[in-house]
Amino acid sequence: MQVSNAEALTEEIQTLVFLLWSKEWIYREHKPELYFRIRSHEHKLKAVFRDWFHYPIYMGDGYVRLIKRPERRVLDPNPTHSLKYQMDFVLYACVLAFMEEKGEDQQFVLRELLESIKAYYPGGSDAISWSDHGVRTSLIRVIKTLEQERLLLMFDRTIDQFRDSEDYDLLMQVSNGLRHVIRQTRVSLSEFSNMISLREAFHQEEIEEGMMCEQQIWRRLFAQGCLFLSELSHDEVIYAERHGLRMQQKLEEVFQGVFLERYASTWILVHDKPREGKSVYPAYNTHSHIVTAIGTHLRDRLDRGENWLNHRGYVALHAKDTFDLFVSVRRANQEHLAKSSLSDRALWEEVADYMKQLGLLKVINDEWIFSDALGRVAGEIVEEEVPPKEDVKRELETDQNWLF
Repeated sequence: MQVSNAEALTEEIQTLVFLLWSKEWIYREHKPELYFRIRSHEHKLKAVFRDWFHYPIYMGDGYVRLIKRPERRVLDPNPTHSLKYQMDFVLYACVLAFMEEKGEDQQFVLRELLESIKAYYPGGSDAISWSDHGVRTSLIRVIKTLEQERLLLMFDRTIDQFRDSEDYDLLMQVSNGLRHVIRQTRVSLSEFSNMISLREAFHQEEIEEGMMCEQQIWRRLFAQGCLFLSELSHDEVIYAERHGLRMQQKLEEVFQGVFLERYASTWILVHDKPREGKSVYPAYNTHSHIVTAIGTHLRDRLDRGENWLNHRGYVALHAKDTFDLFVSVRRANQEHLAKSSLSDRALWEEVADYMKQLGLLKVINDEWIFSDALGRVAGEIVEEEVPPKEDVKRELETDQNWLF
């Protein structure tokens, strides 16, 4: 099924597209209503993700998963799992290798897994010892992560007791979702010494499979909401310059109420209303209000002719200058902001994280780069009368819609 450029999607399909982008897995037992909504539009959703993003959707027995292949650049990795240390990731890879060899729906005991990990582990069996409490704790994190991802099924016992005894044993089973996690690829992983070159190889493989520049750009926009053009490859930049207007028109024809705004160095998606399951900006909270105040402050100073732009056309400041900017904005808008017991430093760290999530700020080395789309959120905070028994509510009036 091909999705025509002029074929507008229904509101339900649009909602499900954004929900699938925001969730790693959707399980019937956890979210039955959402699961069946997706299954009822299975063919249309598969067509949308194939044609727009070159991504497959897998509908398994009781689960749905959108497979997001690795991107070449990850600005702010935010893993959903609990893995923390190098040992965790090495053991995670070893366990996945064991599970792939074991096969889906196959059961095994912990003792069998421990012996196999010794065979898979770099450096040989002598390089790892299960008598080491730290190693056992690391494996517990791995097993819990795989259980959380529904790749491993547990029965009447848990892995926690393994922390206190290396002789502990329990029964586990490989789920039928493993096939959608182990990446099928023609490249030999042993040829690559770092993740950057491996991602580039995966990217080239996707191009050979038919992925286009446009699909790569849509991926980043739907994943981040705000796209710095400097993140694109040379070919993608040329494509964006030549076809940006057509892409903008295509999006607005197919996704009703979703708009692409193109600035000198940034593209952003703007929505005409909040959508199910999405965090939105602006929101009625201190972080959102401060972001608006920062955007207004920067735009006003640029309008007055102050040269804040670097040679690439960004507002880019060093960490200290950025913090000083935040403090001055907080002081200037103190009467409009909810009182906070947080110090300037603590509140700024929260606001900075919030801006990174919105895609309005990124940090490279010691350079804090503000998206030129930040001027789009300029506005003012005004007082509004509210019903009795409620505090005065501070609302945000902006000249924009909703950003994700």
